[in-house]
Order: sequence, then structure tokens, then C-alpha cells
Amino acid sequence: MYIAYKKNNGQSQYILRESCTIDSQLTFRDLFNLGSDPSLLIKYPGGNAFYFDEKMEDILSESGVDYNSDELEDLFWPWIRSDIRRAIDTFEGRSSNPPQKKLTKNEKNQIAARVHYFDKRRIHFLKFGSMDQGPVENMPAVLFKNLVHQSRDEIEQYFRKQEFLLKTHDLKSYVYTVFDLQSFFSGFMAKTMPHALDQEKVDTYFSKEICRLNSELFEKETHLDENMIRYSIMFFDHAYADTTLLDDFAKNFMFRHRFFKPRPQKSITTDRACKMFNITRKDLKTMTKKKLAKLYRKLARQVHPDTGGSHEKFIELNAAYQNLLSR
Repeated sequence: MYIAYKKNNGQSQYILRESCTIDSQLTFRDLFNLGSDPSLLIKYPGGNAFYFDEKMEDILSESGVDYNSDELEDLFWPWIRSDIRRAIDTFEGRSSNPPQKKLTKNEKNQIAARVHYFDKRRIHFLKFGSMDQGPVENMPAVLFKNLVHQSRDEIEQYFRKQEFLLKTHDLKSYVYTVFDLQSFFSGFMAKTMPHALDQEKVDTYFSKEICRLNSELFEKETHLDENMIRYSIMFFDHAYADTTLLDDFAKNFMFRHRFFKPRPQKSITTDRACKMFNITRKDLKTMTKKKLAKLYRKLARQVHPDTGGSHEKFIELNAAYQNLLSR
């Protein structure tokens, strides 16, 4: 069983559901409408004791659902009174996880084959927070073994809860990664600095991928599933997080250059630096460091050795940048 969340006419609604197989298809069925506040179904007779609404448990029994009180407690855990949660954690050791049974090679292969790549990429990012995921095939099967017997709805409900924990500035990078948009580009920036790419192309590839997954996972062709709409909002309504990658790379590169080729670095005049940045001395006086850094990053992408530039131009640009920063 699991608790699903949805919006109904603008109102929050929670539904107790279970994944099941109908006509050889893994799907789900509604068991009980929990309303807008599941905590109302928890009763407190006194002390640290609590029990669940008898009407709900009667309906579950009549539906032939195989469950126990511990399972219900796990599902309703976020809505149980905080003082009772603390007491249970303290005296029953709830937070300790039981040992996991080791998967056989055959089980690993079955899991790897049955779990969708989209789900694997989401699991990876949510666990490690990295845009550079490497070969998905090498991810441990234990990370997504629980998804094998879940309906698509239960899987999406799981990810909805996990994504709620993401910081706002990570949302666009998350969508960029899990839709594997980096596979449409080459170079180191595709896996580390998506905001440095041609955003019109990024948007185009995202639109194609979201339509493909909408058809593949939800079998919808004429309109987006509500889960895909969620990702569309994440992508188009947010910006990529700021990064200091180019700044850090420049510092490391210059350090290595000085270490292996210890020769005096040519000085650069302020006039020459302004010309390289296509600004005047008057512009420099009113320009903030943040705006100057943004302009530097734009130029650095153009002259970086990995994007068609040269080591000499990159070093000269950084010397100019240091000169302007000191003014």
C-alpha cells in the first residue's frame, strides 16, 4: 500500500492505494479516500497510544488487503503527532534499518532489465546529486529494487515525495539530468555547465524527450500526463544554479601552467583588459563584480581550450580579469 497525493479542484487530496495486477498489467486501485488531512484518521486514547479509524480498517479488510498495523504506522508516520513519533523513535529503535538480503546475480539482472532508465536516472540524482551519472548500467541494482513490483502511479508518488526535498535552485539541473539532455551534446560542459549550452537547443531536446516519455510511460499522445506537467514546470519556471566551475578551472589551470613552465607572466594593461572585455574605463567604474564575473564566464566559454580556444588566450583572459577585478 501507499498514500497518493493529488489536487482535486485546487484542493489537496490523499488516497490510500495499492499496486496490483489486472489483466496481466501492473496498475493500482483506490482503497480509501483519506481526504485533505490524513491525521484526522488517527485517534489518540491517551499517553503515547494511538489507533486508526475503524471504518478505514473495516474497508481494507473487506477489500481483501493483506496488511498489518506496522505497515499502516509507516504510511501514516508523517501525520502522527510529533511527540509520539519522538517517543516511538526513542523506545522502539524505529530508525534502525533491518539488514538487507543480498541480491543474487540473476535478481540483479532482472531488476536492471525491468526498471526504466528514467527511473534509474532519478534515483541516482536524488541519492548523489550529480549531473555526471556515468553509465547507467553500472548503477547498483539495490538502489532501485523496490520499484520492480510497483505500479507506475506508485513509482511517481514516490518520486514526487523525494523531489519535494530538492532545493529550488537544483530543480532545472535535476530535470536536465533525468531527461538525459546531456546525451545530445558533447564536451565537458554538457555534464557540468548546462547553462553554457545553446538553450534553444536544450529546450527543443527537452520537448522531444518529455513527449517521448509521456507516450512510453503513460501511453498518452494528445496531452501531457500530470506527472510530465510537473517536470515541464520545474524546467521552464526555474533557472540553473550558479556555478564557479570556470573560475575554479581557471585557477587550477594557471597554477599548473606556472608549476610546469615557470616563466614570468606577461603583464596586461587596464586598457588592453577593457578592450578584451569590450568595455570602457567608464563602464568599469560602474560595473559590479557580479556583472564582471558574468561577462568573464561568457568570454571564458569562447576561448577555453575545450571549446575551440587556446591555452594562451585563456591565460590572457584570466590575467585581464584579475586586472579588472583589482580596479
